[in-house]
Amino acid sequence: MFYANEVRKVLWITLLLNLLGAGVKIAYGYITGVTSIQADGFHSFFDGASNVIGLIGIWLAAKPPDTRHHYGHKKFETMATIGIAILLFLTCFEIIENAIRKFWSPGPPEITGFSFFVILATAAINIFVAAFEYRKGKALKSDFLVADARHTMSDLLASTIVLISLAATSMGYPFIDPIATLLIAVMIGHLGYDILMEASHVLVDTSPLIGHDLARIGSIASSVEGVRECHNIRVRGRNDAVQLDCHILVSPDMTMKNAHEVAEKVEKKIKAEMPDVVDVVIHLEPQE
Repeated sequence: MFYANEVRKVLWITLLLNLLGAGVKIAYGYITGVTSIQADGFHSFFDGASNVIGLIGIWLAAKPPDTRHHYGHKKFETMATIGIAILLFLTCFEIIENAIRKFWSPGPPEITGFSFFVILATAAINIFVAAFEYRKGKALKSDFLVADARHTMSDLLASTIVLISLAATSMGYPFIDPIATLLIAVMIGHLGYDILMEASHVLVDTSPLIGHDLARIGSIASSVEGVRECHNIRVRGRNDAVQLDCHILVSPDMTMKNAHEVAEKVEKKIKAEMPDVVDVVIHLEPQE
């Protein structure tokens, strides 16, 4: 419950800040006709929409296991992460449409000193939001917050492109504005692809642990008195909710009761030393 409450607090803060920045950029972009600022505004707006999806996803993920979801609801957060990627793709299409319309109906956008101020001010908001959300995501081990922070970080790149576009347009090169808009669209589409790929790893049960982490599981299990060997280690799930199963060898002369006690000790020790492991299934085998 602590995890869910903390993630919700972060999402509410970032939601309000994202909507503030998006509203300013979209309104100013429409008023002045600068499509790159509009594109940047839509990007920020979908940052806010992703926060709403995150709030719903976290609420569902926090529910305890029930009769139909024996392993809990953690993957709902992963589904919400995929929702971010879908929103990014939608944003990409919207921005491309605006850029094409600008190419077909060119018109000199209105560039003033206030245009630069709008971008710099909203960029400062994005820097704060991205750093705050990323730090909290790492601390809470929330894939969603980290992914959403990366999404927000892309706003900084977009804002940089917009600043270059504004400078070029003010010097008499208005065609730079739709080109900058297309660059932002490509950047957003690529970020959506990366997030989609990362989320898919959880859904197809890609191991969240590799190399030394897997070896560590074996060494922890083998350190328990009565365990002769640990093998066939398999893990799946999310980085913050790892589920594993393994085989341990015990003496063939050990009673079922004692063997079961050994298995319980192995489970408790793994969970104690690796807090991200939430479920351990152990298969007992007599050593030949």
